[in-house]
Amino acid sequence: MQIACIHFSAVPTCCCFCANDSFIFAIPHPRRFDSCFPYFFCSRLSFAVQCQSNIIERTSVCDTALSQEAQVLTTRMYSGPTMTKFWSGNSIVIDSVIPKERSSFLVLGHRGCGKNKTWSSEAAPDQRPSIKENTIISFNTAANTGVDFVEFDVQVTKDGHPVIFHDDLIVAEEQGQMVAKCIGELTLKEFLSIGPQKDSEKVGRTLGRKDIDGSIRNWIVTMEDSFCSLKDAFEQVVPTVGFNIEVKFDDTNLVPESELRRTIDAILLDVEKYAMERKVFFSSFHPDAVDVLRKVQPTYPVFFLTDGGEGVHADLRRNSVEAAIDVCMKSGLQGIVSEVRAILEDPDLVQLVKKAGFCLLTYGDWNNMPEALIQQRQLGLDGVIVDDVHEMVAVARNHNNPAVSLSSYSHSLNMALKTVE
Repeated sequence: MQIACIHFSAVPTCCCFCANDSFIFAIPHPRRFDSCFPYFFCSRLSFAVQCQSNIIERTSVCDTALSQEAQVLTTRMYSGPTMTKFWSGNSIVIDSVIPKERSSFLVLGHRGCGKNKTWSSEAAPDQRPSIKENTIISFNTAANTGVDFVEFDVQVTKDGHPVIFHDDLIVAEEQGQMVAKCIGELTLKEFLSIGPQKDSEKVGRTLGRKDIDGSIRNWIVTMEDSFCSLKDAFEQVVPTVGFNIEVKFDDTNLVPESELRRTIDAILLDVEKYAMERKVFFSSFHPDAVDVLRKVQPTYPVFFLTDGGEGVHADLRRNSVEAAIDVCMKSGLQGIVSEVRAILEDPDLVQLVKKAGFCLLTYGDWNNMPEALIQQRQLGLDGVIVDDVHEMVAVARNHNNPAVSLSSYSHSLNMALKTVE
């Protein structure tokens, strides 16, 4: 029997059809993983087809028709050397301050150019420049400082639009009072009406932020920007920076399966429409969400987020790096994103993850210390998610000389901001 594999440019999943007694498998375009990934495998046929067609519908035919060898290939194309090339690619460095040759150690900008702090009504931000998190300006500024990916949080509005926002609740003025609502309670128009507006003639609803203690705080930053949708990010952020899309769910309440699917399907629809050549991978703290993400699409890598035991959760799958490895094994995921303290307090976990065949990234406040970044690089991690973007990019690209002064950092970031403006 002849077996061939044709790759399509916009195939969201595998499919299978017969042609002259030959099984032909369509797999996702390899550009998202490895420029050297074979365009075909066959016993006698030797050809590859580049098809610029519309997205074809998912089909369950492949569940029964794919041979064991094809299933193994489809699974393995996300790991090992192919994953390394997914990370590095041929991305262009925008900021001339950063060396043009990228290292294999990734730096990801947390919510773009770093998360924002909350302030009491009497307090004011520190002297370090800050940009409204999870906004177009924040993403483009991070890209200008040389990050490989920007990490951001995606939730879905009541009318089915994926938007970029971190918190479980958004606090805005409503009839003279500050009211907290879930993103799923708002339409896209209502969400975009909160805070600074793109149209300077419009005045957005006053925005606040709920702190850990439940109090409403001022959301003060050096540079403001309006909120955005996932579609906006794909269309307005420079294409050379990758996207780590964290699929966000309520961390305190049980999420029904219907809401999992509603959220994931809406996000995947936008990704399929607008991702184009951009590198994308998904992550989530929700074990069932990453399982669904992996099952419904084979095109993009999926990572499981864990605090590595720094918190205690009712769902035991969330309570350790070892449990995260088990989640990855059972769901066929490509990697883990762990809170950094768990890794630095027990460095043996790095080899445990690596021996299981998974990529390992970290997040957390410790990642804003040059010493922690250098130690992780030496331990063999794949990368870090950071808030102090420019400083940590400089350390990662020139790890033999990690000392970067605050004044130098501020100057460089201000220059990046001018580039965005």
